[in-house]
Amino acid sequence: MVKDAIHRIFISAAEASGDAHGAKLIHQLRHTLERVQCEGLGGEAMAAAGCDLLANPVERSAMLTHAFGQVFFYLKLLRQVKRHFHRNPPDVVVVIDSPAWNFHVARAAKQRGIPVLYYIAPQLWAWGAWRIGKLRRCVDKVACILPFEKEWFAQRGVEADYVGHPLFDDEQQITGPSPWSQINQEFPTVALLPGSRKHEIVQLWKPMQLVARRIQQRYPAARFLTATSSEANEELLRRSLNASPAVDIRRTSIEAATRRADLALVASGTATLEVAAQNCPMIILYHVPALQWHLVGRWLVKTPYLSLVNILAARQLVPEFMPLGGRLEEVSQIALALLQDDKQRQEMRIALRRLVEPILQPGAARKAAELVRELLPRF
Repeated sequence: MVKDAIHRIFISAAEASGDAHGAKLIHQLRHTLERVQCEGLGGEAMAAAGCDLLANPVERSAMLTHAFGQVFFYLKLLRQVKRHFHRNPPDVVVVIDSPAWNFHVARAAKQRGIPVLYYIAPQLWAWGAWRIGKLRRCVDKVACILPFEKEWFAQRGVEADYVGHPLFDDEQQITGPSPWSQINQEFPTVALLPGSRKHEIVQLWKPMQLVARRIQQRYPAARFLTATSSEANEELLRRSLNASPAVDIRRTSIEAATRRADLALVASGTATLEVAAQNCPMIILYHVPALQWHLVGRWLVKTPYLSLVNILAARQLVPEFMPLGGRLEEVSQIALALLQDDKQRQEMRIALRRLVEPILQPGAARKAAELVRELLPRF
């Protein structure tokens, strides 16, 4: 390799979580490579880390707009990416999560002979396994974030490495102070976590409050709290807040909200791992129209469980509800049963601790940066 060459890395992130992971990767790339220039698609976090952005699709994903309404934006963006790869090809392309978009970016890179790393592997093992051929053609290597994924992809001819989960790269997120630490909390304390995407909040925030109302009827001193990471989501939560029960809304982390909670109602997704890292008993909710689920969803999903926690456990370690529609009474009954059963909650805490211990290791971004270095062309 030419001495003192500048390594140009193109990174594509389409959502807020990918933007955060991309920013951490950029910091690690600056430690791993002597001279590096990062460019690509992302949001404020990647820009603050020093990435030259062609566009900010993260802002677009945060809008409360149906995906089909944004198709023209992404078609135009894809043409822009292809022109960039043609006129000024980078040394390596890294695509982060968001397979619906990043498969297109990866394919555009491979058509130009640019090495591609897929960081945060698409969950083809859950649904869409027929796309494995597309993945083989589009990427050179996959950076897996769940322990079982490496073997799954390897068995299907995709070169993969397990790097760990980027959620746990920052130890402060797991053990840092909670804004509720100094508050004398009554039993029960229940965290309501409807998700970070606006459509999740719209779909789950009201049902969670209805369950909270049932809990308050049984436990008048119950305390309810929630955490959000953005000002816009905090405004949406407050605007949609019912008068009863009162919910303490703070701009902080999920970990901080669940560290002292007795139970969490949480939207399905990576947030369930953040709750599990605090060994907090939980009920997982996912909203999808019942008709859509029965006609399409249940035929596409190939795993016996739908939440990451239960998939990793290979059993129903925590209750999960998909679809949620029409099952609020059942959710309320299970929530109350868990709160009344100290032994069951303690057993769930122990099982969650054992489940997440193997992945509570920082280093995902550092290992991903090493994979980027391996893909750099040799001269």
